[in-house]
Amino acid sequence: MDADKGLIKSSSAFICVYQSYKEFCFERKIYMKLLIRTLVKPNPASRDWLKRLSSLTIKTVKGAAFERKAELSIVLTGDAEVKKLNRQYRSKNKTTDVLSFPLLEGKAFPADLMTVALGDVVVSIPQAKRQALELGKTLKAELALLVVHGVLHLLGYDHATKAQEKKMFALQDTILKKLKIINR
Repeated sequence: MDADKGLIKSSSAFICVYQSYKEFCFERKIYMKLLIRTLVKPNPASRDWLKRLSSLTIKTVKGAAFERKAELSIVLTGDAEVKKLNRQYRSKNKTTDVLSFPLLEGKAFPADLMTVALGDVVVSIPQAKRQALELGKTLKAELALLVVHGVLHLLGYDHATKAQEKKMFALQDTILKKLKIINR
């Protein structure tokens, strides 16, 4: 296309428009994609706060370039839904605080994709409230722990062995400290 007619050139960081031999460029911001479903009232956390938790967790583990490609969903729901999912996918007929459903479980993250769908994190808000009360924490602090924990599972971390637990929980604590959230 001729420069006089307008040519749009795009890269991962910039979009440039050529018109009449002049080049106008502006930065194209690329951010992690996050879907949030809140099925409880009142909404216990803002979208921005949940995005900040998720984003920092991913950046800490995989770096900023990977974070920009990441997609995930967070569902804030009640005990009945979490119990149903726990029974269906883990054969445990009880509620729990957080469930993670990684889409790439046991597989390497493809480096060449524009986006990487990590999976879903499902949090029981009533269970989070009970745990916060029991531990003398705020709901926000407990919710931060559960979201970070869930996202770490999406990134391949587990706590099935003592060594895995030590590594995952140390990373969890590091992320929470960066957010100025104390995990007792």
